[in-house]
Amino acid sequence: MKRLTSEAFDLARRFLKTQARPLDRALFEYRFEDAPAGQVLDELSRFQNPDGGFGRALEPDLRTPSSSALATAIGLRLLTELGCDDDHPVVGSVIHWLLNAFDPLTDVWRVAPYDVNDHPHAPWWHDRAGSLARTFDDFQVIPRAELVGLLHHFPSLVPPRWLREITEKTVTSIETIEPLGSGGGDDLVYALHLAESEDLPPAHRDRLLARLRRVVPEVVSRDPGQWRSYCITPLKVSPAPGSPVSDLILDAVQLHLDYQIDQQAADGAWDPVWDWGGAYPEAWEKARREWRGHLTLETLTSLRAYGRL
Repeated sequence: MKRLTSEAFDLARRFLKTQARPLDRALFEYRFEDAPAGQVLDELSRFQNPDGGFGRALEPDLRTPSSSALATAIGLRLLTELGCDDDHPVVGSVIHWLLNAFDPLTDVWRVAPYDVNDHPHAPWWHDRAGSLARTFDDFQVIPRAELVGLLHHFPSLVPPRWLREITEKTVTSIETIEPLGSGGGDDLVYALHLAESEDLPPAHRDRLLARLRRVVPEVVSRDPGQWRSYCITPLKVSPAPGSPVSDLILDAVQLHLDYQIDQQAADGAWDPVWDWGGAYPEAWEKARREWRGHLTLETLTSLRAYGRL
C-alpha cells in the first residue's frame, strides 16, 4: 500500500498555495490547516450573482457568468460543508434562487442557463435544439438529485409538501432510468450525494441504496488503463471510506489510491483526464489550470480520508 510522501504533499501544498484558484486555496487551508471558514465564504462569494445563484465559472467547464443550477449545487454543497445553516443570509439567497429557477411544468432545474452557447464551455454543455436535455435525461438526475439532497439540509426554507413530492419523483427517476452510470458516471455521483444526505427520509434512502448498490459493481472501472480517460473510477463514487458503496469496490479503491499517488505531476498537481477537443483553446487552458487546483485538493482530501498521507 503506497502513501504520499511528505515531500510529495509539500509539493502539492506549494502548488495549491501558488497556482490554484483562491477558492481552492482557501478550501485547502480550511480542510488541512484549520483556517477559518470565513476565508472560504469570502472567496465563494465572488462566484455568486446578485440573483442569489452561483455562476462565473465556479464549474470551470461552464464559463457563462449567469447563475446555473450546476454551479449553484456546487456552491450550496460548499456552504453545507462550512456549517452554514438556515439562517445564514447567503443560504437564504441561494434557496430563493433555486425555488425561482425550478420549472414546475417539468419538475426539474435546467442544468445550464440558456446563454451557455454564448460563452466558452466544454462540448458536452453545448445546447443545440434541446440536445442538452436529451444528453442529461431531461435533468431528472443531474442536477436535480444533488439539489434535492441539499434542500433537505435546509427544511425551514423550503415548502415541505413540495420537497416531499420532488424527492419522491427524483428517487423514482433514479430507480427507473436506464442506463444509470453511463458516460463518466456523474449521474451516479449525484444520486449518491442524495442518498448520503443525513436529512433524507430513511425510506427514500433505502430505495436509493438498493438501486445504487446493484449498479455500482457493474459500472465502476477496475482497469487502470481506463483511468487515463474520463470514466467511472472507484474514487469517483467512493471518495471517502464513509461512502455507502465503499465495501462493494474496496479492492478497486485501494488500487486506485495507489494509482493516484503515481499520477502526481512534477509540479505537485493532478491533471484532468479530459479536454475540450480543441474548442475555445485559450479558455480551455484557463479552465485546465483551475481544474488542476481543484483536482489536487480533492485528491489530497481522499488520500487523507483513506489514511494515505
